[in-house]
Amino acid sequence: MKKIFSQLFLLSLFVAGGTMFLSCSVKDVKEAAKAFEEGYVDGRGTSEEEEQVTESDICWLLDGNTLTYDTHTYTMDGNMEEDYVVGGKGKVTFTHVPSDYEEFCTVYEQLLGKTCYGVAAMLPMAFEMWGRDHEVGKQCIALITGGTCYNEIMRQLPAHMELSSQSPADDPYVQRCLPAAVLEGASKENGYNPKEPYTVNISIGRKAQWAEESEILQANVYQLYIISGNAWNTEQRTVTIMLPWRGDNLYRVNNCSSLYVNIFAPRQNWNGLK
Repeated sequence: MKKIFSQLFLLSLFVAGGTMFLSCSVKDVKEAAKAFEEGYVDGRGTSEEEEQVTESDICWLLDGNTLTYDTHTYTMDGNMEEDYVVGGKGKVTFTHVPSDYEEFCTVYEQLLGKTCYGVAAMLPMAFEMWGRDHEVGKQCIALITGGTCYNEIMRQLPAHMELSSQSPADDPYVQRCLPAAVLEGASKENGYNPKEPYTVNISIGRKAQWAEESEILQANVYQLYIISGNAWNTEQRTVTIMLPWRGDNLYRVNNCSSLYVNIFAPRQNWNGLK
């Protein structure tokens, strides 16, 4: 029954608010309407009927620059656009790493993929998802990358996050905590345990490498920096983003090799990410 109330409440926000966008599956909407009509909201439904309703897909709500997916929220804020902005900044804050590919895809297509800094901030999410489930992680990485970036990531990332048969058991350069290294508050001293909600801070790159036209990629290319703590010798980690000239008008990562090189070994235990 909680699910029905949630759907109807969010639907009322969408109708009344104007600036919000709600999406549920057709199944969600039909079941919520049917439940209302048949009196479930008055307490006349059976437990079996209620259980069937709660099995429907999750709704998500977009309100300005914040997307809520179930209990997870993602917010972006910045002034980096297609035109160069001196001192441009971007910030993405999120409460959780996406639970599955469907959630990751929704966040990308409906919010973060619409800005160059938004898609850059999805890299630690995608890396963490690979750490949890290799096949799902590969799908996520493939979704947000373009050119040869996916192949380059998958050629190098595993060696830095997962021990191989050739790795010594205490290899300091194989760190499962690698995805957390760029999150605000994470440091080698605290085991790369970031503050919550998680935040990725980004600054604009050089003007000469902003909105460059690439005939090879058939896209405009943008250079920016993800600001890390002290996981590496330099806190600015270069990432290049591309906006293809054709297609869905969503940004994709073209190169992020600075994010999957050796980090300093953590001095405390890593607690994982939510």
